[in-house]
Amino acid sequence: MKTEHRPSEDATPVATLGLDAFETGLLAVLRHVLTAFARPETQAWQTAFAIASERWGETKGPQVVLSLLSVINALRQARTDDFRYADPLCPTCRTYVTGDEATMMLLIQAMRRDDTSTARGAVFTLAEGVMDPVLIQSGLAFAARWPATDALPPRAATHRAPEPPADRPRHLRLVH
Repeated sequence: MKTEHRPSEDATPVATLGLDAFETGLLAVLRHVLTAFARPETQAWQTAFAIASERWGETKGPQVVLSLLSVINALRQARTDDFRYADPLCPTCRTYVTGDEATMMLLIQAMRRDDTSTARGAVFTLAEGVMDPVLIQSGLAFAARWPATDALPPRAATHRAPEPPADRPRHLRLVH
């Protein structure tokens, strides 16, 4: 039985992203919210709220999830391609990020640190070559609400998920 695997061909270790503690926790929450959209029967939104409440408290945790949900909804509207994300319940997959996840975390990381040029590149990549104003606005609103407290420079996303066939409907894709 194979236990060591990567969630996608372009997966990289989470540790290479240079995320702060808030962003690391946010990645876990992000994956559960995405799972709730991709597989509603999992009721993964409950896990997302539970993780956030455990990490940031009963008041702040749910607010973080709701703020992130705004960014996720903007992202879903800005894309036609699948957004590939790692299985949050797989012990191996959760130590890696897909190319799409790396770019999403780069966007959040850059916006939280007011790194405009890096954020622009991330928006352009996530929105498939468009500077989507709704994604920009929701990302900036998230960053204003949850700014970084350190000056850690964002790491560049070096990989992009492979393009799905044009005839596929847009949705979130859990990769394992």
